[in-house]
Amino acid sequence: MGNGGDWKNKPGYQTTHEAKTGYAISFSPGQAGADRTYGHVAIVEDVKEDGSIPISESNVLGLGTISYRTFSAAEAAQLTYVVGEK
Repeated sequence: MGNGGDWKNKPGYQTTHEAKTGYAISFSPGQAGADRTYGHVAIVEDVKEDGSIPISESNVLGLGTISYRTFSAAEAAQLTYVVGEK
């Protein structure tokens, strides 16, 4: 699939700006702390009633380390989610 920031541009894959549990997030380079060259990928763990989204991601706190953080509804609306193949 390439670098994390490239996932959203992969031919044949559907994207959206609406979060759903299980969707991948393709962060552009430098977006929300993503690597400035390669971007980043994370997984939506849940969508809360207030629209905030807890995510899981790897390699942020060290190679192979899984970590978690939460984006507010306003932040989540700015992200691109990869749904899967069309």
